[in-house]
Amino acid sequence: MKKAIFIGYHDKTDLLFYLAKTLSAAGRKVLIVDATAEKRYEFAYPALDIPGEPQEYDGFDVWIPSGTRHAVDLGAYEFVLYDTDDPGALKNCPSAQWNFLVGGYEQTSIRRNVRLLESFFADKPASELCGFYKILFEASTEPGEAYIDELLERFPIDWKGTFAYYPDERNMAIKIGNQYAARLKMKGLSAEIKRVVQSCASALLELDERGARKLWKTAERSR
Repeated sequence: MKKAIFIGYHDKTDLLFYLAKTLSAAGRKVLIVDATAEKRYEFAYPALDIPGEPQEYDGFDVWIPSGTRHAVDLGAYEFVLYDTDDPGALKNCPSAQWNFLVGGYEQTSIRRNVRLLESFFADKPASELCGFYKILFEASTEPGEAYIDELLERFPIDWKGTFAYYPDERNMAIKIGNQYAARLKMKGLSAEIKRVVQSCASALLELDERGARKLWKTAERSR
């Protein structure tokens, strides 16, 4: 089992859905774990009302842990993707092979992400660098990535790469439509969000750019 943690005060449900479907198109068994403070996945897709049970959604599973059940056989999955914006839940997340920091340029996003990283590194030795990818939702050119990097300079992070995408009405329309559909539509998304998902899939599957694009096309055509 391989694990990836997506940390950030930002709605990542659509990104993780697209990534999970792309990984499943490679024949991998994938689980998304909702470790967000407000349980963002509860209404993000048409799930059955079965608290604590993993739910299947278009080729992958989504798990929203509840007080009724916490024991899930994570070993049954090849990839487990954790989504969290909660410092408390972050402390309980396991170590992962990949870490992603997701956020935008709003002060709320930036400052809360700093708090999340404080929680992430609280029990880790300062002498050991931790690999991170950065995913930026760029709705503005200000204050810029350099400002974020300066704020995060105190954390022992080895930045592996930066992926960016932008507000797009097409992406929002598809995201909302998917919340009411039994299948996850990916066709028609912006080129930028496609590249972000393909870059994440490339990192997790150790694929080159061409292989990631081919896998995206497979997921996009799947029914």
